[in-house]
Amino acid sequence: MKQNRAAALALVFGLSIAGTAFAANPFADVPVKHWSYDAVQQLANDGIITGGGDGSYQGERAVSRYEMAAVVAGAIAHADKANAADKALIEKLATEYQAELEGLNVRLTKVEQKQGNIKFSGEYRERYEWTKVDPNSGIDSTTLKTRVRVNMATQISDDLIFNTRLHSESKKISDSGDVYIDQAYLSGKLFEGVNFTAGRMVMSVGKGLACDTWHDWDGAKVSFGNKVKISAGTAKYHSTSGWDSPNYSYADMNYAFSPKLDMSLAYFTDSRDYNEYKTKTIGFSYAFNDFVLRSEYGKNGAEAAKQANNGSDAEAWYGNLKYRGADGSKLHSYGVWVAYREADKNFDPEWWSTPESSDVAGGLAAFNDTKGFEYGVEYTVFKNGILAVQYNDMKDKNGNSPNGRRNLITSLSYSF
Repeated sequence: MKQNRAAALALVFGLSIAGTAFAANPFADVPVKHWSYDAVQQLANDGIITGGGDGSYQGERAVSRYEMAAVVAGAIAHADKANAADKALIEKLATEYQAELEGLNVRLTKVEQKQGNIKFSGEYRERYEWTKVDPNSGIDSTTLKTRVRVNMATQISDDLIFNTRLHSESKKISDSGDVYIDQAYLSGKLFEGVNFTAGRMVMSVGKGLACDTWHDWDGAKVSFGNKVKISAGTAKYHSTSGWDSPNYSYADMNYAFSPKLDMSLAYFTDSRDYNEYKTKTIGFSYAFNDFVLRSEYGKNGAEAAKQANNGSDAEAWYGNLKYRGADGSKLHSYGVWVAYREADKNFDPEWWSTPESSDVAGGLAAFNDTKGFEYGVEYTVFKNGILAVQYNDMKDKNGNSPNGRRNLITSLSYSF
């Protein structure tokens, strides 16, 4: 194990338990070749521990057992996000640093108490949307949406977990909002070094320019790698049209150059009979100070895209600069961001891409024949409660009427 992994643990320590008072007595260092560093690195790669950019822990000095215990405490706090293998690592780390954790008043009863244990979490959200529309169109310019989601995670074995999510959203007084399952999938280790997901799952490709939707995709995917992570999968979007929905396939690669910089390459396509998507993208994410800069560029070479652009591929790109971010566990924490996006006609005709956009005016795609700026702010108003306001100052890329492109989205969400 490289010795330069250790120092960033101190950084994570500072980010994860800032403000905690420590005794003045020094503690023994954790040897730089100790298995704990590998364990923490794995948890970071899997997104259980955050604070060091993409989670790659690199440094040049050993950290104390107390500092290591602080990082372990952060992992315990996010154990509900861990798979079976990561939970086993958290338990092992908690045993190793039990005395130090008790000094931090952190106790791990058991990450997994027994097989078949179901863990619940969820979100409640109120969202108001306003969209600039033609006053003669007969379309209402505003709407209020109430959404509730309940997550259930069931541990089947050490290497297998089943996740389910119930979803309901009502958009008007007369709409009670049907309750249905928008996620239901198995995930775990296929064999050493290779993980899989199968069922009604999340579809997120690259940095989200081609596709980034978190519900109603029935399919399967596999992934492997740490510093270089490769994923591939195929899925069908579950819709009222049933078998008329096309099949989609994708592959992407993410490479971490450093703890603060990573790059992605991705490919996303639909079945040939539809010919709406044949999209290639390249993107990056860079963290510096309290900022995160993300950007992605793509081309869609499908027939529908070329027909809409005089035989040329449809192009699109976005850039997003965010300062800090609201954290539900930290009262009065906040984030602000500004973004720019631009897309040719039919780049994303089915609206699978990342940005939030109002559907008041009939569901205008966020990355289809549009360009302009996005501004946003978010603030933790009470524990686990985040207020967010986003304004999209968009217009058609070809210069036509901006109606339906300028919209304001305000939401209050509570996680439990």
